[in-house]
Amino acid sequence: MTERRERILDAARSLIVRDGYAGASMHAIARAAEVTRPALYAEFADRDELIEALIDREEERVLAMSAAATPELSLVADPARIAEQSVDVFLNLVQAAPETWRLVFMRGDGMPPATHARIERGRDSVRQQTHLLLGLLASRSERQIDTELLSHGVISVSETAARMLVSDPSMDRDRVSSTLRWLVRHSVARAGIAVAADTDEAGKD
Repeated sequence: MTERRERILDAARSLIVRDGYAGASMHAIARAAEVTRPALYAEFADRDELIEALIDREEERVLAMSAAATPELSLVADPARIAEQSVDVFLNLVQAAPETWRLVFMRGDGMPPATHARIERGRDSVRQQTHLLLGLLASRSERQIDTELLSHGVISVSETAARMLVSDPSMDRDRVSSTLRWLVRHSVARAGIAVAADTDEAGKD
């Protein structure tokens, strides 16, 4: 991807996050990217093509980030600790690319239906990864666990925490992280997935 194309997509993303999709006209994007309109149209035939390219790029980034946040499993690993550690990895990724995640978390604001569908498919892909991870962990437990329902809950809480961080720069990251870590760790443990419980930690609860 050319440097100019990247700059245009960055400008479009910033405009959409700030003003919504309705505020991201081709004229506004060209001005924000500091390119002429002919130069803009040389890269993208129209606004729909530009937004599709933007969502392609951001979707690829989000999925790569999510894959990186999925912890490795081993036969001796404590699932509760794996879930807890993945929280900080996820929050680090969110803070490393806040505008990407603001775009993911947007609702309405003139969002084209096709764009909404793309983002929802991406979100579902992340949930499926979480579902798979929880399924692997649950297979080590004797309890019957609805991992699909649990995956929806984990994603919902994680998105809320991430949204708080990217929408309010003054938000205390440590407070959000410690609360989310506690919730995820105890949810996994109380579900009976933690087959290798840490006795010292359990004694503190």
